[in-house]
Amino acid sequence: MSRLLVPDSGPLFSLAAGDLLHLLARFKVGLADIVREETIDRGLLPNASIEAQRLLAYYTANAVNIETFNTQVGTTIKARRAVDPDYQKPRNVGELSIQSLLIDLQLNGSGEAPVVLFEDAWFINNAQGLARPCILLSTQAFLEYAQTNGWIASAEQARQAISHSRPMAYSASTVIDQG
Repeated sequence: MSRLLVPDSGPLFSLAAGDLLHLLARFKVGLADIVREETIDRGLLPNASIEAQRLLAYYTANAVNIETFNTQVGTTIKARRAVDPDYQKPRNVGELSIQSLLIDLQLNGSGEAPVVLFEDAWFINNAQGLARPCILLSTQAFLEYAQTNGWIASAEQARQAISHSRPMAYSASTVIDQG
């Protein structure tokens, strides 16, 4: 559990939709503050989706293996909301908070390259600009890795379970090693 897994919101919702959150228990999970807000914290809302409720329940049961990192992006959003409670986040703020986290990890000289779990083409389109070292891993590649390691019977069955609730979830198997 030494390598840090840094998921974006999409993969978390997909794993929740497929009832596959247990796969995260094999890693130390690092959540950027904005990603936590977009996922775990949504489970606290009265109209929370089943996926958000599952994420909150998973977090509650596994908090010892999940660390939330404050990022410059999250700090700036929080400051804006203190002045304007109705402030709406711009697009791609979750992705930018992950980039901020990767920069902090790089500057702090943390051990192994973190693995960024993604479903958003933003990461592919911006891979060259991400702080190094890091590994970009799509949800599908993560499912295939889980199958290879015997954690799930079939990546295809897992993908089908996800697609019932999230038919538009990113399905390409992509691994980019930024090492």
